[in-house]
Amino acid sequence: MAFNPYLFLYNTALVLGWGYCLYLTVETIFIKHGSTADLWKVVETPLKVSQTAAVMEVVHSAVGLVRSPVAITGMQVASRLWIVWGIINLAPGEATRGSVMVGPKLPLPAPVGDFQPQLSLTTLLLAWSVTEVIRYGFFAVKEVLGSVPYPVLWLRYTTFIPLYPLGVASELTMVRLALPAIRSSRVGCIDMPNSFNFGFDYWLFCLLVVAGYIPGLPQLYLYMLAQRKKVLSGGAGSNGSAAATADRKKTKRS
Repeated sequence: MAFNPYLFLYNTALVLGWGYCLYLTVETIFIKHGSTADLWKVVETPLKVSQTAAVMEVVHSAVGLVRSPVAITGMQVASRLWIVWGIINLAPGEATRGSVMVGPKLPLPAPVGDFQPQLSLTTLLLAWSVTEVIRYGFFAVKEVLGSVPYPVLWLRYTTFIPLYPLGVASELTMVRLALPAIRSSRVGCIDMPNSFNFGFDYWLFCLLVVAGYIPGLPQLYLYMLAQRKKVLSGGAGSNGSAAATADRKKTKRS
C-alpha cells in the first residue's frame, strides 16, 4: 500500500481532535468535578469540528480513496452529525444538564458509597472519543507502516464491543433529554399555511429517526462483529496485514 500524505494528515488531525475532546472530558468531569453543562461549554467547538470533519470519510469512500461501504459509512456519520447538530446544539441546556439512570444503585465500599449508573453527555463523549482516537490512530499508523502491530489491531476491532452500545445508549439519552424542549420551541418546524403548502414537524422527524435506530443499529453492530472475526482471524482482504497476523500467532505461541 502506497503512503498517502493526505490520509495520514487527515487521520492524525482527528486523533488530535478527538484526543482533545477526551482530555477535556476527563479534566472537566473527573479532575475538576464539573457538571455536564460545564463540559459542553469547553468541548462544544472541538466536538463540532472533529465530528463534522467525518463527512470527508463518506467522500473518501465514494471516490474510492478508502475501502469501506459508502452506505454504512454515510449512516454512521449522519447519525453522529444529527446528535451533535440536530439534538444537542438545538437544546444544549436540557441535553447537557441532565442524565438518565440505567439501573439500580450498586452498593460499593466507602468512601465511594452507592453508585447509580447514569447516561449523559459524559458517557457519550467518553464512548465517542476513545473509539475515535483508537480508530483514527489505527489508520494513521497503517498509512505510515503499511501494517499495524497486533495490539493496535486488536484494540481497533475489540473496543467497539462495549463502547458501541454505550455510545448508542448515550445518543438516545441526548434525544430523550432534548426532545421536550425541541417540541415546545418548535425549532426546525415549518408551519402551515405557507406559500409552499408544505408542513414539517421536526419533533416528529426526530421520533422517526429514533425508530430507524431499531432495525439499523443491530445490523451495524453485527457487521462490525463480522469484520472483527474476519480481521482478527487473518481473513483474506481484511484490514489485518500479514505482519499483524504473524504477530498474533507469535503472541499465542509465547
